[in-house]
Amino acid sequence: AMAARALHATACQMMEIGVFNSDPHAGNLLSQVRGTSAIPVLLDFGNCIRLTQAQRLAYCRLLVGLSEASVTKTREALDDVGLVTTQSKDKPERDLEYMLVLFRDTGNREEQLKGRQEFFRKRKEQREADYRALGATTKKERKKLKAKVARYPTQVPDEFILFIRMMLLVRGLCTQLDVELPFMQIFELHARRGLIALCESPSRALSFLPAAASHRASAAN
Repeated sequence: AMAARALHATACQMMEIGVFNSDPHAGNLLSQVRGTSAIPVLLDFGNCIRLTQAQRLAYCRLLVGLSEASVTKTREALDDVGLVTTQSKDKPERDLEYMLVLFRDTGNREEQLKGRQEFFRKRKEQREADYRALGATTKKERKKLKAKVARYPTQVPDEFILFIRMMLLVRGLCTQLDVELPFMQIFELHARRGLIALCESPSRALSFLPAAASHRASAAN
């Protein structure tokens, strides 16, 4: 429960408030006992990142796109965030795959290691497929095309680096506590709350209705 509360607090900071602690390691977490509940106390806010409204909303849209496994929505959000790789244009699904690994459920060390190894194995298979598609079969041919096959970022905003740092530290905290949490689901919850807050209160319920029903309800009012 304490790990879940700490994760919710971190997600709320970023997705709803737009100010997050980029150093949430285990040493910056205390437990305050209230009755039968353990309340996380987050320490050391000396390294906080303040997002602009546009940046915060871009990260919110990113989480929504990831939760829907939408290549288009994820890539559009990453464009707004400012993250571009050498393969973003031709193979945007690989950007989605990377982000999904980052937001996979937490668990013990063995499960997390297995998840990383599966991802690296998939990336290796993709590189091999790219070489074959380019007709590179020999070591010499592959060496010439290595730069064309390589996937690396060509544009990375400063706050994204600290965002990744924050995510990895929070994941490490969950691993240390040996807890399984629906990582993406928690962040998605706060991302959607961050987006829905842009709507005026009377319009929020209508935003969940199909377009036709929403139009009829608005006309009735």
